This record gives sequence, structure tokens and C-alpha cells, in this order.
Amino acid sequence: MKCKDYDQKTLDKLHEVELEIMDEFVKICDKHKLNYFLTGGTMLGAVRHKGFIPWDDDIDVGMTRKEYDLFIKYAKDELNDKYFLDCHETNPEYYLPFAKIKKNNTIFDEEASHNLNNHKGIFIDIIPFENVKKQDSFSQKIQAILVRNITDTMFYKKKIRKLKNTRHPILAAILSIIPDYQLMKIQKKLSTLNKDDNSEYMVALAGTYGYQKETMKRSIFLPTKKIKFESKEYLGMSNPDGYLSKIFGNYMELPPKEKRVNHMPLKIDFGDSDEN
Repeated sequence: MKCKDYDQKTLDKLHEVELEIMDEFVKICDKHKLNYFLTGGTMLGAVRHKGFIPWDDDIDVGMTRKEYDLFIKYAKDELNDKYFLDCHETNPEYYLPFAKIKKNNTIFDEEASHNLNNHKGIFIDIIPFENVKKQDSFSQKIQAILVRNITDTMFYKKKIRKLKNTRHPILAAILSIIPDYQLMKIQKKLSTLNKDDNSEYMVALAGTYGYQKETMKRSIFLPTKKIKFESKEYLGMSNPDGYLSKIFGNYMELPPKEKRVNHMPLKIDFGDSDEN
């Protein structure tokens, strides 16, 4: 993934819509006393920039699996009809191991999913964090491999990725025989094998940085605390430095331009007269 150069007006408006979606997410969380925390580049942006990373074009939030599942349950009924909850519980064609909230009548058309007949609205990502016992173990490695390979298989089945570009092409070919919805159910079962909601560690198996980096002590994430993000306050992690150091290394140093990444959409439409 490379970095799209936005004109500032478009990027500012994109951020505005994403914050609007985020506020709808927070409204449901607050109503049902559900916890969440900024994660990934959004957590980095909050610490380093007090808001969005200047070239970033999405928002990532994390939740424990228990609270993630509760959020899905409530949001299916309570989400404002301006938005769409996209996940395998609401969409049998869905192919990702985490949920998105998308704004209806907008377009954020990513190159990877351009040819899919899916909802292409501007979105935020909601990522479940799973219980794990240790920092690393053989069983956790197998769990992570299987979960990631199901994602690869879904990408192959949706023609987002060629079979030869999956991590384990033979395994992906075998798994591709299973219907999509069943694959997603299997993936969730694998992800939620550990039922101990007080486990010492948590991992974002749906994350982008690899399970070893993404496995950290629960105390890194919880208890949450408020953090400034743009003109708002959201919930951040208990120990942002511990998380960001492990994921990004020297996170306060800006990466060179050639190492910056975002989603590089082919088209953005805000559902009004502004279009890019």
C-alpha cells in the first residue's frame, strides 16, 4: 500500500465525515457503557499530532472481543439509518475479520475492492482484541496462522488477491471450497478460543502488524483514559507509549514520504456537490 496525495480540502472533509461516524459509534458505546480505545494509526495520530496523522484517511478503534460482540448486537438495531454496519453478522458477502461503520450515500472506492459489489461508503474500522494467555506460544502461532489464512482465502475468493500471493496457497485453495459465511464463522471460533476475559494478554488477530507485534499485556490497553483527538476527546489506551513503541518503534519521528501509507481510494464522493 502506498500513499495518496490528497488536496487538503478533500482530506479535511473526509476527516470530518469520519469524525461524524465516530461520534455515532461513541453514542452507542456510551448508551450501553461499552469500552473502546483508539488503535493503530489513529492512536499514533492522537499522541503525535493530537488528531489525524496528516496523510491518514481512516479511523481505527479497538474493543475487547466481549464488548465488540455486544456493540454489534446493539448497533444492528440502533445505528442511525444514515449509516451501515458492515460485518458478517449483517452482510453474508462480507469478507473481513472486523467491522466497519459506513456512511450511506458516500463513496470511498478502494482499488483492492473496486470490482466488488459491496457498500463503498466512507468508514471507520472497529477491531476486536482477543484474549490470549501468553506473549507467544505454539498454539497461539497456529491460531494466528489459521485466522490470517482464512482472511487470505476470502481475499482470493473475492478476487482481491491471487492464489499465489496468499501466505499458504495450498491451504487457501483447500479452504476456498468452504462457503464464505461458514469460513467467517470458523474464523470467529478460532479467534475466540480463549474465553478468559481477564487474560493477561490480548491480541488483535485482525490487525495489520502481525500477531507477535499485536500481542500485548491487557494493561497496555485497559483501563482506558481520555485523549484529545482533533477538537474532540475519545478513549485511548492506558499505556499509549508501550503500544506505539512496539508497533512503530521511534513513533514520534515522522517516516520519510516513501514509507507513508493510506488507502489510496480511486474515488471519493461525499454525497453532495463535492466529488473527487
